[in-house]
Amino acid sequence: MKIHLAAFLALSLFMGSSAAATSTALDLAGKWQGAVQFGKFKFNLVLRVTKTDAGRLAVTMDLPEQGQKEMPISALLFNYPDVRLEIDQFGTAYNGKLNEDGTVIEGGFEEGPGGRPISLAFKRSTEPDAPEPEKVFTFAPGEAQDIRGYWKGALEAGPQFKLAAGLNIGRVSDGTFRVTLDLPEQGAEGVPAKILESTNNSVSLEWPGFNVRFLAKLSDDQQELEGPWIQNGRTNETQFKRIDAPLKLLANNLTYEPDQSDPQDVRGNWKGTLEVPGGKLRLEFKIGRTPEGTYGGTLSSIDQGGKELPMSSASFTAPKLLMEWNGIRGKFEGTITNEGKMIEGKWEQFGNPVPLSLERAAPGDKKS
Repeated sequence: MKIHLAAFLALSLFMGSSAAATSTALDLAGKWQGAVQFGKFKFNLVLRVTKTDAGRLAVTMDLPEQGQKEMPISALLFNYPDVRLEIDQFGTAYNGKLNEDGTVIEGGFEEGPGGRPISLAFKRSTEPDAPEPEKVFTFAPGEAQDIRGYWKGALEAGPQFKLAAGLNIGRVSDGTFRVTLDLPEQGAEGVPAKILESTNNSVSLEWPGFNVRFLAKLSDDQQELEGPWIQNGRTNETQFKRIDAPLKLLANNLTYEPDQSDPQDVRGNWKGTLEVPGGKLRLEFKIGRTPEGTYGGTLSSIDQGGKELPMSSASFTAPKLLMEWNGIRGKFEGTITNEGKMIEGKWEQFGNPVPLSLERAAPGDKKS
Protein backbone atom coordinates (compact mmCIF):
# COMPACT_ATOMS: atom_id res chain seq x y z
CA MET A 1 0.00 0.00 0.00
CA LYS A 2 1.76 3.09 -1.16
CA ILE A 3 0.40 6.46 -0.38
CA HIS A 4 2.14 9.55 -1.80
CA LEU A 5 2.57 12.67 0.30
CA ALA A 6 0.97 15.82 -1.12
CA ALA A 7 3.27 18.47 -2.67
CA PHE A 8 3.46 22.25 -2.52
CA LEU A 9 5.89 24.68 -4.20
CA ALA A 10 5.53 28.34 -5.17
CA LEU A 11 2.99 28.62 -7.99
CA SER A 12 4.37 29.79 -11.35
CA LEU A 13 1.99 31.31 -13.90
CA PHE A 14 3.12 31.98 -17.46
CA MET A 15 0.73 33.99 -19.61
CA GLY A 16 0.19 33.44 -23.31
CA SER A 17 2.20 35.01 -26.09
CA SER A 18 0.92 37.74 -28.38
CA ALA A 19 -0.66 35.08 -30.58
CA ALA A 20 -3.05 34.32 -27.72
CA ALA A 21 -3.26 37.75 -26.13
CA THR A 22 -6.91 37.29 -25.29
CA SER A 23 -6.35 34.03 -23.42
CA THR A 24 -4.71 33.83 -20.00
CA ALA A 25 -4.35 31.26 -17.27
CA LEU A 26 -7.42 32.77 -15.60
CA ASP A 27 -9.44 31.09 -18.35
CA LEU A 28 -8.62 27.76 -16.71
CA ALA A 29 -10.39 28.66 -13.46
CA GLY A 30 -12.94 26.03 -12.48
CA LYS A 31 -13.27 22.33 -11.74
CA TRP A 32 -11.88 19.72 -14.13
CA GLN A 33 -12.41 15.97 -13.92
CA GLY A 34 -10.53 13.06 -15.44
CA ALA A 35 -9.58 9.45 -14.86
CA VAL A 36 -6.52 7.32 -15.50
CA GLN A 37 -6.36 3.58 -15.94
CA PHE A 38 -3.51 1.55 -14.39
CA GLY A 39 -4.07 -2.05 -15.41
CA LYS A 40 -7.51 -3.00 -14.11
CA PHE A 41 -7.63 -0.09 -11.66
CA LYS A 42 -9.22 3.24 -12.47
CA PHE A 43 -8.34 6.38 -10.53
CA ASN A 44 -10.43 9.54 -10.65
CA LEU A 45 -8.75 12.94 -10.51
CA VAL A 46 -10.36 16.29 -9.77
CA LEU A 47 -8.34 19.35 -10.77
CA ARG A 48 -9.40 22.62 -9.15
CA VAL A 49 -8.17 25.97 -10.46
CA THR A 50 -9.38 28.85 -8.31
CA LYS A 51 -8.75 32.58 -8.34
CA THR A 52 -7.40 33.95 -5.07
CA ASP A 53 -8.24 37.31 -3.50
CA ALA A 54 -4.86 38.52 -4.77
CA GLY A 55 -5.89 37.79 -8.36
CA ARG A 56 -3.61 34.78 -8.76
CA LEU A 57 -4.50 31.13 -9.22
CA ALA A 58 -4.36 28.31 -6.72
CA VAL A 59 -4.23 24.84 -8.26
CA THR A 60 -5.02 21.65 -6.37
CA MET A 61 -5.90 18.07 -7.21
CA ASP A 62 -8.04 15.48 -5.43
CA LEU A 63 -7.35 11.75 -5.69
CA PRO A 64 -10.39 10.33 -3.87
CA GLU A 65 -9.33 6.68 -4.10
CA GLN A 66 -6.03 7.55 -2.40
CA GLY A 67 -7.49 9.78 0.32
CA GLN A 68 -5.76 12.88 -1.05
CA LYS A 69 -7.73 16.12 -1.03
CA GLU A 70 -6.66 19.59 -2.12
CA MET A 71 -3.17 18.40 -3.04
CA PRO A 72 -1.41 21.56 -4.24
CA ILE A 73 0.08 21.37 -7.73
CA SER A 74 3.69 22.55 -7.93
CA ALA A 75 3.26 24.81 -10.97
CA LEU A 76 0.85 25.71 -13.74
CA LEU A 77 2.24 26.99 -17.05
CA PHE A 78 -0.16 28.24 -19.74
CA ASN A 79 0.56 29.45 -23.25
CA TYR A 80 -2.61 28.96 -25.21
CA PRO A 81 -3.45 26.28 -26.12
CA ASP A 82 -0.65 24.52 -24.20
CA VAL A 83 -1.21 23.63 -20.55
CA ARG A 84 1.48 22.16 -18.31
CA LEU A 85 1.05 21.00 -14.71
CA GLU A 86 4.23 20.17 -12.81
CA ILE A 87 3.64 17.59 -10.09
CA ASP A 88 6.91 17.22 -8.23
CA GLN A 89 5.63 14.78 -5.62
CA PHE A 90 5.01 12.23 -8.39
CA GLY A 91 8.18 13.14 -10.29
CA THR A 92 6.16 13.89 -13.41
CA ALA A 93 4.27 16.57 -15.31
CA TYR A 94 1.05 16.73 -17.25
CA ASN A 95 1.09 18.28 -20.75
CA GLY A 96 -2.13 19.04 -22.60
CA LYS A 97 -3.90 21.34 -25.01
CA LEU A 98 -7.03 23.33 -24.27
CA ASN A 99 -9.69 22.99 -26.93
CA GLU A 100 -11.21 26.03 -28.64
CA ASP A 101 -14.31 26.27 -26.47
CA GLY A 102 -12.30 25.81 -23.26
CA THR A 103 -14.08 22.66 -22.10
CA VAL A 104 -11.43 19.94 -22.49
CA ILE A 105 -7.69 19.66 -21.85
CA GLU A 106 -6.42 16.71 -23.87
CA GLY A 107 -2.99 15.30 -23.01
CA GLY A 108 -1.22 13.06 -20.57
CA PHE A 109 1.37 12.57 -17.87
CA GLU A 110 4.97 12.40 -19.05
CA GLU A 111 5.69 9.31 -16.99
CA GLY A 112 3.58 6.76 -15.19
CA PRO A 113 4.24 3.28 -13.78
CA GLY A 114 7.08 1.62 -15.66
CA GLY A 115 8.16 4.93 -17.21
CA ARG A 116 5.38 4.94 -19.77
CA PRO A 117 3.33 8.06 -20.59
CA ILE A 118 -0.27 8.01 -19.37
CA SER A 119 -3.04 9.60 -21.44
CA LEU A 120 -5.59 11.73 -19.61
CA ALA A 121 -8.27 14.20 -20.66
CA PHE A 122 -9.55 16.73 -18.14
CA LYS A 123 -13.12 17.85 -18.83
CA ARG A 124 -14.50 21.04 -17.39
CA SER A 125 -17.28 20.35 -14.88
CA THR A 126 -19.96 22.82 -13.84
CA GLU A 127 -21.59 20.34 -11.49
CA PRO A 128 -21.19 21.34 -7.84
CA ASP A 129 -19.63 18.83 -5.50
CA ALA A 130 -22.28 16.47 -4.17
CA PRO A 131 -22.99 17.27 -0.53
CA GLU A 132 -21.99 14.67 1.99
CA PRO A 133 -25.08 12.99 3.49
CA GLU A 134 -25.51 13.47 7.21
CA LYS A 135 -24.12 10.43 8.98
CA VAL A 136 -24.83 9.12 12.48
CA PHE A 137 -22.00 7.31 14.25
CA THR A 138 -23.46 6.94 17.76
CA PHE A 139 -26.47 5.24 19.33
CA ALA A 140 -29.47 6.57 21.16
CA PRO A 141 -29.97 5.36 24.76
CA GLY A 142 -31.21 1.80 24.68
CA GLU A 143 -30.67 1.43 20.93
CA ALA A 144 -29.16 -1.86 19.80
CA GLN A 145 -25.61 -1.49 18.55
CA ASP A 146 -24.63 -2.28 14.98
CA ILE A 147 -21.54 -1.73 12.85
CA ARG A 148 -21.81 2.07 13.21
CA GLY A 149 -19.02 3.89 14.98
CA TYR A 150 -15.31 4.67 14.98
CA TRP A 151 -12.85 1.80 14.87
CA LYS A 152 -9.11 1.42 15.32
CA GLY A 153 -6.93 -1.36 13.93
CA ALA A 154 -3.46 -2.24 12.68
CA LEU A 155 -2.89 -3.35 9.10
CA GLU A 156 -0.16 -5.68 7.87
CA ALA A 157 1.26 -3.48 5.12
CA GLY A 158 4.30 -5.70 4.60
CA PRO A 159 6.77 -7.97 6.45
CA GLN A 160 7.22 -6.50 9.94
CA PHE A 161 5.39 -3.39 8.78
CA LYS A 162 2.12 -2.38 10.42
CA LEU A 163 0.06 0.74 9.90
CA ALA A 164 -2.45 2.25 12.31
CA ALA A 165 -5.83 2.49 10.59
CA GLY A 166 -9.18 3.98 11.45
CA LEU A 167 -12.58 3.00 10.09
CA ASN A 168 -15.45 5.47 10.26
CA ILE A 169 -18.86 3.86 9.72
CA GLY A 170 -21.90 6.12 9.69
CA ARG A 171 -25.55 5.47 9.02
CA VAL A 172 -27.52 7.80 6.77
CA SER A 173 -31.21 8.62 6.78
CA ASP A 174 -32.20 5.81 4.38
CA GLY A 175 -30.72 3.21 6.76
CA THR A 176 -27.65 2.43 4.66
CA PHE A 177 -24.03 2.86 5.77
CA ARG A 178 -21.13 5.01 4.59
CA VAL A 179 -17.54 3.94 5.35
CA THR A 180 -14.21 5.74 5.11
CA LEU A 181 -10.65 4.68 5.95
CA ASP A 182 -7.98 6.81 7.65
CA LEU A 183 -4.25 6.02 7.47
CA PRO A 184 -2.80 8.94 9.48
CA GLU A 185 0.78 7.66 9.34
CA GLN A 186 0.68 8.04 5.56
CA GLY A 187 -1.39 11.21 5.38
CA ALA A 188 -4.52 9.53 3.95
CA GLU A 189 -7.85 10.60 5.40
CA GLY A 190 -11.44 9.81 4.51
CA VAL A 191 -10.72 7.25 1.76
CA PRO A 192 -14.23 6.14 0.72
CA ALA A 193 -15.02 2.45 0.69
CA LYS A 194 -17.30 0.70 -1.74
CA ILE A 195 -19.82 -1.32 0.26
CA LEU A 196 -20.42 -4.63 -1.45
CA GLU A 197 -22.82 -5.96 1.15
CA SER A 198 -23.89 -4.96 4.65
CA THR A 199 -26.18 -5.90 7.50
CA ASN A 200 -26.41 -4.56 11.04
CA ASN A 201 -23.74 -7.06 12.09
CA SER A 202 -21.48 -7.48 9.06
CA VAL A 203 -20.04 -5.56 6.17
CA SER A 204 -18.09 -6.38 3.02
CA LEU A 205 -15.90 -3.45 1.93
CA GLU A 206 -13.69 -2.72 -1.05
CA TRP A 207 -11.09 -0.04 -1.78
CA PRO A 208 -10.26 -0.46 -5.48
CA GLY A 209 -7.47 2.13 -5.28
CA PHE A 210 -5.61 -0.05 -2.77
CA ASN A 211 -6.72 -3.42 -4.22
CA VAL A 212 -8.22 -4.21 -0.81
CA ARG A 213 -11.26 -6.08 0.46
CA PHE A 214 -12.33 -6.41 4.09
CA LEU A 215 -14.99 -8.93 5.10
CA ALA A 216 -15.91 -7.99 8.65
CA LYS A 217 -18.32 -9.26 11.27
CA LEU A 218 -19.35 -7.62 14.52
CA SER A 219 -18.23 -9.55 17.61
CA ASP A 220 -20.76 -10.86 20.10
CA ASP A 221 -20.01 -8.01 22.51
CA GLN A 222 -20.27 -5.43 19.66
CA GLN A 223 -16.79 -4.08 20.52
CA GLU A 224 -14.81 -5.50 17.57
CA LEU A 225 -15.06 -5.80 13.82
CA GLU A 226 -13.04 -8.78 12.65
CA GLY A 227 -12.42 -10.73 9.50
CA PRO A 228 -10.06 -11.28 6.55
CA TRP A 229 -8.28 -8.25 5.12
CA ILE A 230 -7.38 -9.21 1.54
CA GLN A 231 -4.83 -7.18 -0.40
CA ASN A 232 -2.88 -8.13 -3.52
CA GLY A 233 -3.66 -11.80 -2.99
CA ARG A 234 -2.55 -11.83 0.67
CA THR A 235 -5.03 -12.45 3.48
CA ASN A 236 -4.59 -11.37 7.09
CA GLU A 237 -7.13 -11.81 9.85
CA THR A 238 -7.67 -8.27 11.10
CA GLN A 239 -9.45 -6.78 14.11
CA PHE A 240 -10.75 -3.25 14.58
CA LYS A 241 -11.70 -2.19 18.12
CA ARG A 242 -14.45 0.31 18.85
CA ILE A 243 -13.23 3.77 19.94
CA ASP A 244 -15.10 6.92 20.99
CA ALA A 245 -13.94 9.29 18.24
CA PRO A 246 -12.10 9.23 14.88
CA LEU A 247 -8.60 7.79 15.15
CA LYS A 248 -6.02 10.27 16.38
CA LEU A 249 -2.44 9.23 17.06
CA LEU A 250 -1.24 12.35 18.87
CA ALA A 251 -1.87 12.73 22.59
CA ASN A 252 -4.35 15.48 23.46
CA ASN A 253 -2.17 16.95 26.21
CA LEU A 254 0.99 17.69 24.24
CA THR A 255 2.48 21.13 24.89
CA TYR A 256 4.78 22.70 22.30
CA GLU A 257 5.98 25.88 24.00
CA PRO A 258 9.55 25.41 25.31
CA ASP A 259 10.76 26.70 28.66
CA GLN A 260 12.83 29.73 27.60
CA SER A 261 15.09 29.33 30.65
CA ASP A 262 16.02 25.76 29.66
CA PRO A 263 18.13 25.50 26.45
CA GLN A 264 17.73 21.71 26.61
CA ASP A 265 13.93 21.91 26.23
CA VAL A 266 13.43 20.42 22.77
CA ARG A 267 9.77 21.38 22.43
CA GLY A 268 8.75 23.73 19.66
CA ASN A 269 8.98 24.14 15.89
CA TRP A 270 12.09 23.15 13.97
CA LYS A 271 12.95 23.48 10.30
CA GLY A 272 15.57 21.91 8.07
CA THR A 273 16.38 21.24 4.42
CA LEU A 274 16.98 17.74 3.17
CA GLU A 275 19.26 17.21 0.17
CA VAL A 276 17.65 14.67 -2.15
CA PRO A 277 18.47 13.55 -5.71
CA GLY A 278 17.31 16.28 -8.04
CA GLY A 279 16.68 18.96 -5.45
CA LYS A 280 15.90 19.88 -1.87
CA LEU A 281 13.01 19.29 0.50
CA ARG A 282 12.10 21.71 3.27
CA LEU A 283 10.95 19.94 6.43
CA GLU A 284 9.14 21.21 9.50
CA PHE A 285 9.04 19.32 12.79
CA LYS A 286 6.68 20.09 15.68
CA ILE A 287 7.82 18.51 18.93
CA GLY A 288 5.62 18.38 22.02
CA ARG A 289 5.69 16.81 25.47
CA THR A 290 2.95 15.51 27.77
CA PRO A 291 2.83 16.27 31.52
CA GLU A 292 3.96 12.67 32.03
CA GLY A 293 7.17 13.39 30.12
CA THR A 294 6.51 11.48 26.90
CA TYR A 295 7.12 13.10 23.53
CA GLY A 296 5.19 13.33 20.27
CA GLY A 297 4.58 15.62 17.36
CA THR A 298 4.47 15.86 13.59
CA LEU A 299 6.55 16.10 10.42
CA SER A 300 5.61 18.23 7.41
CA SER A 301 7.36 18.15 4.05
CA ILE A 302 6.71 21.71 2.89
CA ASP A 303 7.63 20.95 -0.72
CA GLN A 304 5.39 17.89 -0.71
CA GLY A 305 2.18 19.50 0.44
CA GLY A 306 2.90 20.31 4.07
CA LYS A 307 0.54 17.66 5.44
CA GLU A 308 1.36 16.85 9.06
CA LEU A 309 2.33 13.22 9.69
CA PRO A 310 2.16 12.18 13.34
CA MET A 311 5.21 10.56 14.90
CA SER A 312 4.90 6.86 15.60
CA SER A 313 7.29 7.22 18.54
CA ALA A 314 9.67 9.78 20.01
CA SER A 315 12.13 9.96 22.86
CA PHE A 316 14.39 12.68 24.25
CA THR A 317 17.09 12.36 26.88
CA ALA A 318 19.12 15.54 26.73
CA PRO A 319 20.87 16.10 24.46
CA LYS A 320 19.77 13.08 22.33
CA LEU A 321 16.56 13.04 20.28
CA LEU A 322 14.95 10.17 18.36
CA MET A 323 11.77 10.49 16.27
CA GLU A 324 10.21 7.77 14.07
CA TRP A 325 7.48 7.60 11.41
CA ASN A 326 6.51 4.01 10.65
CA GLY A 327 4.19 4.91 7.80
CA ILE A 328 7.00 6.31 5.64
CA ARG A 329 9.78 4.14 7.12
CA GLY A 330 11.56 7.26 8.35
CA LYS A 331 13.40 8.37 11.48
CA PHE A 332 15.51 11.25 12.69
CA GLU A 333 18.30 11.02 15.28
CA GLY A 334 20.03 14.14 16.51
CA THR A 335 21.73 16.07 19.27
CA ILE A 336 20.54 19.45 20.48
CA THR A 337 23.38 22.01 20.30
CA ASN A 338 24.17 25.72 20.15
CA GLU A 339 22.38 26.54 23.40
CA GLY A 340 19.19 24.87 22.22
CA LYS A 341 19.02 26.61 18.84
CA MET A 342 20.11 23.69 16.63
CA ILE A 343 19.69 19.94 16.36
CA GLU A 344 22.47 18.22 14.42
CA GLY A 345 21.71 14.74 13.17
CA LYS A 346 20.63 12.52 10.31
CA TRP A 347 17.42 11.57 8.56
CA GLU A 348 17.06 7.93 7.59
CA GLN A 349 14.41 6.47 5.30
CA PHE A 350 14.31 2.90 4.00
CA GLY A 351 17.77 2.41 5.49
CA ASN A 352 19.42 5.37 3.72
CA PRO A 353 20.88 7.94 6.17
CA VAL A 354 21.26 11.59 5.08
CA PRO A 355 22.73 14.43 7.18
CA LEU A 356 20.10 16.89 8.42
CA SER A 357 20.43 19.96 10.61
CA LEU A 358 17.42 21.59 12.25
CA GLU A 359 17.08 25.10 13.60
CA ARG A 360 14.38 26.60 15.75
CA ALA A 361 11.56 28.28 13.84
CA ALA A 362 8.49 30.27 14.61
CA PRO A 363 5.20 28.38 14.13
CA GLY A 364 4.18 28.44 10.47
CA ASP A 365 7.63 29.59 9.28
CA LYS A 366 8.03 27.99 5.84
CA LYS A 367 11.17 29.84 4.81
CA SER A 368 14.22 27.81 3.78
